[in-house]
Amino acid sequence: MEGLCQLPSASRSLISSRRSSAAVRISNGGASFGQGSQTFAIQSQSKRRARNISLRATQSPQVELLKKGSDRLPAIPAETDEAKNERWETLVKEIKQIFRLMDDGETNASAYDTAWVARIPSTEDSSKPHFPQTIDWILKNQLEDGSWGEPTYYLVFDRLVCTLACVLALKTWNIAEDQIEKGLNYLKNHVDEIETASESLITSGFEIAFPSMLNEAKNMGIDLPYDRPSIQKIIKFREKKMGRIPVKVMHSVHTTLLYTLEALQEVVQWDEILKLQSADGSFLSSASSTAAVYMNTGDKKCLEFLQSVLNRFGDNLPCQYPIDLFERIWAIDTIARLGIDHLFKKEIIDTLDYVYKYSGKQGVSWGRDNTVPDVDDTCMALRLMRLYGYPVSSDMIEFFRDDDGNFICFPGQTHRGVSDMFNLYRFSQVAFPGEKILKEANAFVESYLKDCVKNNKVDDKWSCKKALGKEVARGLEYPWRRSFPRLDAREYLDHYGDNDVWLAKTIYLIYNVTNPKYLELAKLEFNRLQAIYEKEIGSIVEWWNSCGLEATSLSPEQLHFAIASTLPEPEFARSRIAYTKSNSIENVLVDLFYKHESTEDLKNLCRAVEEWNPSLALSLPSQLKTTFNVLYETLNELAGEASKVQGKDVFPYFHELRKKQMEMYMKLRETKLGGQSGEYSLKDYIEHGKTELGVAVRLLPSVFLMGERLRDLDLLCLNEKSRIQEMLSVFLRLYVDLQMHKNSLAQGGMNAVAVSMEVGKRREEEALGDVEAQMEEAFDELVHESLKPSLVPRSCRRLMFEHARITQFFLHDDFTSPAHRQKIADAMERFRTPVPIDSTA
Repeated sequence: MEGLCQLPSASRSLISSRRSSAAVRISNGGASFGQGSQTFAIQSQSKRRARNISLRATQSPQVELLKKGSDRLPAIPAETDEAKNERWETLVKEIKQIFRLMDDGETNASAYDTAWVARIPSTEDSSKPHFPQTIDWILKNQLEDGSWGEPTYYLVFDRLVCTLACVLALKTWNIAEDQIEKGLNYLKNHVDEIETASESLITSGFEIAFPSMLNEAKNMGIDLPYDRPSIQKIIKFREKKMGRIPVKVMHSVHTTLLYTLEALQEVVQWDEILKLQSADGSFLSSASSTAAVYMNTGDKKCLEFLQSVLNRFGDNLPCQYPIDLFERIWAIDTIARLGIDHLFKKEIIDTLDYVYKYSGKQGVSWGRDNTVPDVDDTCMALRLMRLYGYPVSSDMIEFFRDDDGNFICFPGQTHRGVSDMFNLYRFSQVAFPGEKILKEANAFVESYLKDCVKNNKVDDKWSCKKALGKEVARGLEYPWRRSFPRLDAREYLDHYGDNDVWLAKTIYLIYNVTNPKYLELAKLEFNRLQAIYEKEIGSIVEWWNSCGLEATSLSPEQLHFAIASTLPEPEFARSRIAYTKSNSIENVLVDLFYKHESTEDLKNLCRAVEEWNPSLALSLPSQLKTTFNVLYETLNELAGEASKVQGKDVFPYFHELRKKQMEMYMKLRETKLGGQSGEYSLKDYIEHGKTELGVAVRLLPSVFLMGERLRDLDLLCLNEKSRIQEMLSVFLRLYVDLQMHKNSLAQGGMNAVAVSMEVGKRREEEALGDVEAQMEEAFDELVHESLKPSLVPRSCRRLMFEHARITQFFLHDDFTSPAHRQKIADAMERFRTPVPIDSTA
């Protein structure tokens, strides 16, 4: 099993005359995971139709996926292909333009907020509206059923508050009796729907605002069924909730109550509330709340804010504005999850610079001048900025804890949403060393989300999304640390709703987040990359077929699938091929040093490698001779290719690392370390065991082929004293040992759990806890080293982190079980199947 344990490495292609003339052979037999004398057979589950290029030896059922490759991407007529390329280029340009032109947010009209502003009397003639254009908008935008509200999505709470607000606005000026009557009929016919509607989808402040307006309507003599049980129920609920409002707190600190002041007029002390006005003149960017404050105080800054919003939208107002931070954060996240972020690197950095500039000390809100942050925007912003190397702290998450220490969206709230907790969950996974708050958040929110999915309670407080439940379920099954971005992107193509809506006091849309252009480009890009990967795997298969090497626990296809899923950009094609070949060869070498009977043969192999002399390999047994020849040719070719990229001879780096790793394998073979666990402390075991993984020799060719010219200083990341390599190696050693132990594959041999039990005189449970704690600490250090500002090129650090991801993906759960192997096979099938462009599946 050690071949699998040492999973990743880097190698490179060599297309020689010997290989090109080699016969292409197919084997549909089984494969095995082996450690020492133990072998776990894996039989191919099906024999599929062979393709024109196939493998000599298959390692697992996943290998068979390749044989369908010839009909996977049928030839596309030139004119069709050209049209798709032109569309791709057009969409890239248009989306770049979207990011360049982002201002305070592109959003829809709110009938509710427009109606409140429409009630403001003119400063010159109080018998007329100050903003007559808002009245015109109301008159023009009544829906066929008599209601007002978002026309693209029906939600009864939205329609009720919008309709009643518009009725009150028209009644204020005693106009449009026919439209008022139609609105009243809608209210009478639909108000009972609140009894059966999902409470999770109730709009913000509905239980306060709707009864408040009903009271106004009653005072104005408007005929509504006030005694109806559904209305009485909501009125009583408001009375109960009003009794719990902390009036003193409301007037002394910034809270979400500032967002709904129009519904709290009987308790607001207007002269006091002005002290909490935002810098832009609004009250939490709410037009309706700001309008109510103006009508009770005459504050000029309120009027100036409302006028500025109308200058932007003409005759209507959104439910909240500006939404500059919200729009930017979610737009970046959207294109990242759709897998097209690599096309917009400059735009993303420019956008995050803006977000970073306006992030507050206590968190991030939807607008730059908002004084009340929320956990949703805060976690999304912090996670994105951290992933892109911005120096951000997790300390502000403490602001979003309630009195019991649990996490909420806004301070003082009790009801949680699914989407806000999901974003807290996503951020909690990108923890740095010592960030206790994120560890606690992760434990709490993971449990909460699992319960939501299990009980199908995925209606969200803040949004109506196409497939939020599926998003959350996948995020729980494949957390960030062992997720493959391209696989995640493929799933998000199905989950992304380009017509999704958000919930505040009314339904609102963010056109630069829910945008069909993103989805269209993502589908085109997915298939564009698939064509690139298909060529890569074709060359890898041809190389492997010509090698004559023994099968190992991971096939070249699996390795290429893994690195392409985590390092997907087209410019990294050579690096991906190098990674696949190097790891394939390294896994062969690991198996040889474990299984080959003759120690003397292995010493001779090491001698041939040290002197880099093919003649010394001539007397080796066939298997070792073949391995040396493949290693020799591959390393020479990789070094030659890398030297061209680097502008200098890099062969000495390659050869030196190769010699050291062979010496390490030989030393482990000779000392038979696995039988001497009692002689080592856990620290000693980790120190010896981590070098066995060969991280540097596996990654060096890929590092050199990432496209950047590296200085000697940069290569220190692969030095044995390098902090990032240290943490990667320690994490992999402990992770592999834990998985081996949990799957009962380590009996009789040394592993971290056994050492911890024997040396520390611990029970198994205690030893597992100790090793897991050290493993998590190493992973946090690895995350920090890979994301923090560093002299080591970002691409090198990224490759090292992806190496850890790949290992976790393959070795997770019961990784020898048919179910796990089938899951990988299904993932590869999904990864290699083009997306239907004409479908919104």
